[in-house]
Amino acid sequence: MITTSMTLNATSTTWNELVTVKLESATGDVTRLDVGFDVSCDSQCTATAPTPWTGQRSLGIGDQVSGSVTYAESLPAGGIDRNITTKYHMFVTMAGVQPTQPNANWTNGRLIRCDNEVGQYPGCVYPDVRANLVLPLSQYGAAAATYAWAIQNMSDHWGATDNPLQRMKGEDLAKANRRVTCEDGTFNPLAAVTNDSCDEYPFAGTYQGGHTGCADIVPQLENGQWMFYTVKGRPDVTKYEPCVRGHVPLTQNSAAGGKYGSFVQTDRVLDTEKFVVSVTS
Repeated sequence: MITTSMTLNATSTTWNELVTVKLESATGDVTRLDVGFDVSCDSQCTATAPTPWTGQRSLGIGDQVSGSVTYAESLPAGGIDRNITTKYHMFVTMAGVQPTQPNANWTNGRLIRCDNEVGQYPGCVYPDVRANLVLPLSQYGAAAATYAWAIQNMSDHWGATDNPLQRMKGEDLAKANRRVTCEDGTFNPLAAVTNDSCDEYPFAGTYQGGHTGCADIVPQLENGQWMFYTVKGRPDVTKYEPCVRGHVPLTQNSAAGGKYGSFVQTDRVLDTEKFVVSVTS
């Protein structure tokens, strides 16, 4: 039995993998096997410490041996390596006999992506695992409530598993989207909302943002439950609008925006890459 386990690093292009080999059972005259192991990787990746242990280890039935290997990748500023595959080789022999097929080779079915484009440091992720922006109501209040309402009620369900958002790179582009949605002269702060601000969804920093004709809602926490109201003087909400504008206290709006900015870096979400939004309690 061979078990391997690796955790990629969001702020480094060097990572380790734990390798464990156990002799589970044997038949006939086989009582012990000598096991060697090494790894490699392709593309721009290098196995800088390719062997989990030195030479071959002798294993009896029920014995196991473990060790770590190390991979590293060097990328220029702005560089992206999307198709890194880790590869494995095991060499198994038995003392006193001539092996007929001592080599076993296989590859990891899960690709790795490293980039030096997002954030201050390069890092690596599994690109087949979709990034998930988690926003607890307890932390982001009316902002998170606005997004949850939009995901659950609007016809497009942007941010849901079946209709993810796409990150849009570029602060100037995000500002332009926000001007279209929130600064078109139709958003009027409400006295009922402390320090009211326009919180748009889909986010301005996505390719789905930047629309006019949004549904305007007012999220209010009442007796421990979020209630949603329409805005007097604004068109009735049909739930087929292309976007939502929540009347949200500025501190909560800013906090949620900051969380999105940090999420892009910690989950290494590239331009056009899809992600989902989960609002929790």
